[in-house]
Amino acid sequence: MTSLDLYEADARALELARSNLEGANAGRATPAELDFLWHDVAAGLPRRYDFIVTNPPFHVGRADEPQLGRAFIAAAADALDPRGRLWLVANRHLPYESILDERFATVRTVTAEHGFKVFEATMVRQARHDGSTSSP
Repeated sequence: MTSLDLYEADARALELARSNLEGANAGRATPAELDFLWHDVAAGLPRRYDFIVTNPPFHVGRADEPQLGRAFIAAAADALDPRGRLWLVANRHLPYESILDERFATVRTVTAEHGFKVFEATMVRQARHDGSTSSP
């Protein structure tokens, strides 16, 4: 990895991430270029990526809002290069499988234990203007 963009909608969380990652990055033989972006991922991403790692939020207040995580998955699919890869960590009870299957040709459950699940998704299906998707 030569560069990392970190997106966060909460300014305080962004500063904590900056503090943690800059320290870890400084210890690398070849430090990566880091960019910390105060941005709501649900609104889309301004750049294209080879890979995206996400643990999307799913709460608005105390209520579960899985639509927020689905918006993150859609934004990730739209921002990935055609051969890009999505790594997603989520609570086991969240229903993300259908949007993953809709937006990616290959979806693999890496693990599902201790209340969490991890997915690897590849081969982005591009969203069409009518809301349907197409295979790569």
